[in-house]
Order: sequence, then structure tokens, then C-alpha cells
Amino acid sequence: MQKEKEYVKNTIILLLGKLSTQFISFFMLPLYTHYLDTESYGMVDLIQTYISLFIPIIILRFDSAVFRFLIDNREDNTHKTNIISNVFIVMIIQTLLFIIGIVVISKIIVLKYVELIIVNVIALMFSNILLQIIRGLGNNKEYAISCIIVSVITLISNLILILNFRMDARSILISSSIANIIVSIYIVIKNNICKYIKLKYFSLKKIKKMLKYSLPMIPNALSWWIVSASDRTIITLFIGASANGIYTISGKCSNILNNIFSVFSMSWQETATLHINDTDRDNFFSKMINKIYIIFYSISLIIIIMLPFLFDIIIGEEYIQAYNYIPILLFANTFNILIGLIGGIYVAKKMTTKIANTTIVSAIINIVVNLCLIRKINLYAACISTLIAYLVMAIYRYIDVQKYVKIKLDFTKTAILTALFIIGTINYYISNTIISICINIPIIICIIYINREMCIYGIQYMKNEILRLKGMIERT
Repeated sequence: MQKEKEYVKNTIILLLGKLSTQFISFFMLPLYTHYLDTESYGMVDLIQTYISLFIPIIILRFDSAVFRFLIDNREDNTHKTNIISNVFIVMIIQTLLFIIGIVVISKIIVLKYVELIIVNVIALMFSNILLQIIRGLGNNKEYAISCIIVSVITLISNLILILNFRMDARSILISSSIANIIVSIYIVIKNNICKYIKLKYFSLKKIKKMLKYSLPMIPNALSWWIVSASDRTIITLFIGASANGIYTISGKCSNILNNIFSVFSMSWQETATLHINDTDRDNFFSKMINKIYIIFYSISLIIIIMLPFLFDIIIGEEYIQAYNYIPILLFANTFNILIGLIGGIYVAKKMTTKIANTTIVSAIINIVVNLCLIRKINLYAACISTLIAYLVMAIYRYIDVQKYVKIKLDFTKTAILTALFIIGTINYYISNTIISICINIPIIICIIYINREMCIYGIQYMKNEILRLKGMIERT
């Protein structure tokens, strides 16, 4: 129970930051879909997708390494300084090489928005590293605050640039750069990061040790990029940038699940790492994975229920076709949740090569299926290829992880939720208000019943927190 409380505490702190990010990201959808045309938005989304490809390569996934190594050395200031110093030395070198590389490439081929790309990549590089440093140091509250800062500044910048200056989709890149630069400065000052950066701690041995952990994470990151970005690239090449803009909106709606889960995943990786060698490991890991997976499967059902009533309000008419593809992508993301939970065990055991190998297989499947179907069923091809890729990887990882930790998935609840998801999806496409309400009420009752233990625990937790805050106020 103590381990679960520890996990819940970390998750709630991180969730506060992520929810602000998700809320503002969701809030900006009407702004994008009402003021930006599909072609402009689709093009900038493609650029951002490629930026997400380059960053793991440029930073050699040192963001993952610095987090994982700091967890093992939280109480040792010398080791913390050693780790952070070497990471920043490598970062400076990587930044210089990136600038030289992008300038040379821009002389050979025409790159749109090259200056914005350079600034955005560097800003994201340093903010990613700094965010993982404060997580590794155990400052989850600062991590949450930093996420909120990024969200608020991104929103304000976009509002000013799009509404006041009537700027096109370039505003998305500019706003992202401004937000990440400001949050990087905030993290450095607030957490006194400079005290951990000392050139005398430069060590090739330490860098090599961290590279041994981080380098296998690069093909993993690339494979994840291929799974998500190959869809957009293939759509743009075969159908056009406008179609990619529509698909992007579908992805944003379905990715609500993944964006919320990313907080639970971060907290889960930390918890799994701290308890990977406990005697009750198998039982604890099975219990936690089942609870988290069932919760998020249930959330996917709630999204399916709510979207028919909200979609027309938040999405502009030009993107209305996106409605058709959301259920398939949302179902795919439920398997992605299981992939992430099992991946936390690989991270805890520092088995990054295993993470990379399983993701590469998934990426190959995604591309092959997409290319085979794209001319026949258009945007549905991207949705189905993603679903198949995630399903195969989830099954593979579940079987493979048994060699290291005996995980038992609750197949009964999973089967019930799958049946409810199918019913909810049929209801989603019917779009009849009276029929929807009649179907949705029993589904909601089933969701509450399946998650009754978590609901009771959540209510009790909130009650205890309210009483604790009340006591603090009375003592004051």
C-alpha cells in the first residue's frame, strides 16, 4: 500500500502539470481549426513531426539517460554533479554540430522555415534535458510547474500571433520556441542547476556509460517516430497536406488518452525503477499495471461517449471529416498504454535494447500495412496500420516481459471493456441523441462498477486531503 501511495502522490503532482498542457492544447484546437487553413496547418504539423525525429538523434537520448542515472544517485551530490556536468558538455557539442549540419543541408536543399526550425529544435533540446534533470532529482512539483509555464506561454503566444498579427501556422513553431526558452531559464534559476555544472567533472568513462544506456533508445525513438510520422508522411505524399491536416486533428482528439497517460508513465517508470528488486515485485507490478490499464481503457470509453456532443463545438467545419477516424486511433492507443506500462519494466532493468527491438518491428509493420492500403481506403489506412502495429507490439511485449517479471493481465475486465468499446463506437457513428443517451448510461454504469475500487479509493483520498487542508487552515 505504501508503494501505491507513493505512486499516486507522484502521479497527482505530475498530472497537475500535464492536465494544464492537455487542457490548453485542447483549447487551441478551435483556434487552429477556425483560423488556419488545412494546408498550412498540415505542413507545419509535418515540420513538427520531423523535429520530433531529429531531437532524439541530436541529444543521443541523453534526456532518458540523465533521468535514469540520477534516480540511482539522488542522495550523492558528487555523482549528481558528475552526471549533469557531462550531460551539459555533450549538449553544447551536439548543439554546435546541429547548427553546422542544418546550415550545410539548407545550402543543398530548400528548407522551409529553416531559422524557426533551428531555434525550435535547440529550445526543445535544452528544455527536454532540463525537465528530465529535475525529474531525476525528485523535483516533481517543479516539473509540473514547468509544464504549466510552457502551456500558458504557448497559448498566449499563439493567441497574440494568430489573432492580433494574423500569422499563419508558423505561429505554432514560434510559440513553441518562446515557451521552451522561457521554461529552460526558469528551471535553471529556480533549481540552481548551474551549481551542478563543473567542467572538472568531465569524464569520457561516464559519458560512455550513459551512452551505453541511451544509444539503444535512439532506434526506439526513431521507431516511435516512424509509427506516428510515417502515417503523416505517406498521407502527405499520396493524398496531400490538407488530408494530413485532417488526420492530425483526428490524432489530437484520440491522443488525449496518450497525453494523460504520459504522466502516469513517467511516474510508473520511477516507481518501477525504485522497486524492481523487491521480493513482492511480480504481484505489485501485475496489480499496478492492471489498475492503470483498466483506468485508461475506461477513459477511452468516456472519450468515445463525450466526443459526439463536443466535436462540432470545438472543431471547425473544414476539419469535420476528422470525426470518422477517431475511434480507430483511440482503440489503437489503448494498446499503446499497455506497451508503455510494460516498457517501464524494461527501463527499470536498463534493457533499452529490448525496447528498441520491439518498437522497430512495430514501425516496419506500420509502414508496410499503410503503403498496402493507402490507395484503397485513403485515411483509414493510416488508422488501421497504427492499430495493427500497436496490437502486435503489445502482444509481443506482454509475452516477452514474462522472462523478467511475471505479469498477469486481467483478461476478463479487458474483454468486457473491449465489448463496451465496440458498442460505444457503433453508437458514436449513429449520432442520434436519444439512442446515444440510452446506450451511454449503461456503459457509464459498467465503467463505474469495473473501477469501483479506484473510485472509492479516489473519493477517500480526496476526503483525507480536504480534512488535512482544513486542519492546516484551522491551525493557522
